[in-house]
Amino acid sequence: MNTRGSVEPGRARGARGEGPADPMARLARGIVLLVAVGFFTASVVATVRNRDGLPYQLAAVALLSVLLGFQILHAGPWRAPRRWWPWSLPAHGVLTYLPFPVFDGSWVGIPGSFAASVLLTVGSSRRWLLFGALVAGQYPLCAALGGKPGQCVNASVSTAVGGIVVYGVARLAELTAELRAARTELAELAVDRERLRFARDVHDLLGYSLSVAALKCQLAERLALEDPKAARAEMAEALVMVRQAMSDSRRLSSGDVRMSLARECRSAASVLRAAGIGVEVALDCGALRPEPDAALATVVREAVTNLLRHSMPRHCEIRAGRDDDGTVRLVVANDGAPAEAASRGPEGGRGVPNLTGRIRALGGELTVERDGSGWFRLTAVVPGQSREVP
Repeated sequence: MNTRGSVEPGRARGARGEGPADPMARLARGIVLLVAVGFFTASVVATVRNRDGLPYQLAAVALLSVLLGFQILHAGPWRAPRRWWPWSLPAHGVLTYLPFPVFDGSWVGIPGSFAASVLLTVGSSRRWLLFGALVAGQYPLCAALGGKPGQCVNASVSTAVGGIVVYGVARLAELTAELRAARTELAELAVDRERLRFARDVHDLLGYSLSVAALKCQLAERLALEDPKAARAEMAEALVMVRQAMSDSRRLSSGDVRMSLARECRSAASVLRAAGIGVEVALDCGALRPEPDAALATVVREAVTNLLRHSMPRHCEIRAGRDDDGTVRLVVANDGAPAEAASRGPEGGRGVPNLTGRIRALGGELTVERDGSGWFRLTAVVPGQSREVP
């Protein structure tokens, strides 16, 4: 028998959104247990009223208690592991139908519990066929025990209603647990996304200023004895960059992380010239919307940071323009790139992956390449944007 359930039995129980103190989980379990106990009580009362003799009544109560255990085993968020079903479901069926010759008409309402277990444990392709067979088979079974047509119809309807009610309540409890787990997971994902966004902004905003400040301090240390005046100038510039980092950190904490491509290019050109690197800047992309403007400005900042950290350039080019279809294309290129720069792709650090995520979020593409002459190029392409800022 194929006993694949629609939901893993331990899934709801182990979900992060459901814990022992979760009131919704307790309520769902309580409803399932209340329904199962309610059917058990009604079955006990009906059997005891319709069958005389204390031994028969005690046997009926004991057997119904076992059937209640199987019902609880197959229903609710505490459902038994799937490996139990191949034997627990047949055992439930045998104990449901075997007593019919003994209890005859007083037992006709019991198969509803087994029908619910079939719906809860059998694979979706077969469960409703088996359920329909159980409901339809209740009529000839009742007739064989001497029941009247009305009683037999009532037995079939009772089986169908009982099975669907228990199945519906059990599935509702599972879906409640899954919904709670999904809400918790979504909240955790939102926290993770915010954490990654904050880490990305810290890297993109502060990495550049601190890297340049560190470079200036190293240069000032080397010049301290040879040229104190130049060392003081370098320290002054390092102080400017530290103040810029402080300003960026305040903007970051306030949520204002807007950046401008034009302003970032001017800043990068100033830093590179101060480091003795020839710079050529050509911007012909017009006004940009805030999102692509900030993303491309971040590309420039990260490219210049990597240039200062990993290369020994003599010349750097920063060019931005529009293609015929309005696509904005930014290229930051420098010579003096080390041989291993070609391998510093999206997996080599956090800078390029951060930039890749920013550009892809706008529907664009970021590529890195190195030619045979030692030039390293970082290219960001963003889909067409209006030249007019709304």
